[in-house]
Amino acid sequence: MMIEQHYDEEVLAGFLGEPIDSATRDKHLAGCSLCKRTLDSLRGTATLLKQGEVWQRQSFSSAPRPETLSFLRGVQQTMNDENAAAEIYVKQLLAGSRETWAPRLAQHPEWRTAGVVRKLIAATDRYNYSSPLDAVELTRITADVAQSLPSSRHRDSLVADAWREHAYALLVIGSYNASMEAVNQADHVMPVDSDFARARTMLMRALVLRSMENWTDSAMMARAAAADFRRYGDFQKYCSARISEGIVLYDSSQYRQAIEVYAELLPFHAQMPKQTLALALHNEGLCHREVGEFERAEGCFVKAIALFDQMQNTALRAKAHWHLARVLMRQGRYDSALQILTPLRAEFAELGMSHDLACASTDAAESLLAVGRPAEVAAMCQKAIEYFREAGLAYSTGAMTALAFLQEAASAGRLTIPDVHDVRLYFERLPQKPSLVYAKSFS
Repeated sequence: MMIEQHYDEEVLAGFLGEPIDSATRDKHLAGCSLCKRTLDSLRGTATLLKQGEVWQRQSFSSAPRPETLSFLRGVQQTMNDENAAAEIYVKQLLAGSRETWAPRLAQHPEWRTAGVVRKLIAATDRYNYSSPLDAVELTRITADVAQSLPSSRHRDSLVADAWREHAYALLVIGSYNASMEAVNQADHVMPVDSDFARARTMLMRALVLRSMENWTDSAMMARAAAADFRRYGDFQKYCSARISEGIVLYDSSQYRQAIEVYAELLPFHAQMPKQTLALALHNEGLCHREVGEFERAEGCFVKAIALFDQMQNTALRAKAHWHLARVLMRQGRYDSALQILTPLRAEFAELGMSHDLACASTDAAESLLAVGRPAEVAAMCQKAIEYFREAGLAYSTGAMTALAFLQEAASAGRLTIPDVHDVRLYFERLPQKPSLVYAKSFS
């Protein structure tokens, strides 16, 4: 079936100088109501432009209108009052453990204000990087409060912001499918003409897609978001988007191309916020490690750890420590790697970073085998099994099965480095495929 194309405005403008009836002699115009309406609109505009009043210059007063000033001052005062009250409400809401937050909110319906949503979003970052499980609950509550506000354009923007924050919190703990659902929620409620906000959500979607191994779409979205941020003059978000593009290139084994992205950002290091710079260094270190430039990789991770430490970003500091340990392993410095990995596994467990705990456990198992301490592998795996049993994650059963294999093989003195690598590969795929079964057995 052939689909006939509509005329564009340039073609339709060619009919303006002809009598109205002559247009109907054109076969396409005679049968296309859309092109007819567009031509009528162009005729109306052309007729209007022929009127002299249209071209008369108008003078407008630059003096502010008292009623407009009064309205804007009233809005500002209302927002200031709302924010001041929200400051108190949020302190009371977040007092105590996260288990108490939702019940406390239920007892105080007066806390459901736009100001509270703004304050909760502002508080999210410090939870993301110090207590990720708290961040998940905090952002869930934020979305709940935002959705309960009276319908308005501003309310929709707040709901989208809240869902985007929830998506990132879920991403940190490795809940990729739930994170994508949160991104979809943000997209669904966002006002149509919010281009800047859409760029932010597109970058968030790129990060989730990257974790789900959809690298082509992820890189494309990160580049598009970077272009939008640059167009809006937001330097910080532009750098964040380019860094995200770099990590996607890393994931797809395009290490040299990723290093080029980070090299392009090098002149801007002094202007970057600490967290953005730390992320750039961390991700650049990953690339140098993969191409065998271990000294450069180690230098990047050490600098990133120092910056994360200054900001008390516990989760990202732990990740940087882990990747530094993997650099040491690549160089055969297993004893040094274990000095990092041994306390790190407990830190990952405390932070609720289950995926990182599982992978770090296999790295520790490999290092223990390499230094001739296989007996310690079984006890280490038992601790990890207990963690997953209590965590109750979607993929806990699979994780415990794989860890039990390592434990049994180590206890029997039959565990090998290839066995460990096999389990680690399984763990790397588990968050994307929670139902994936570990089939290998020890006999």
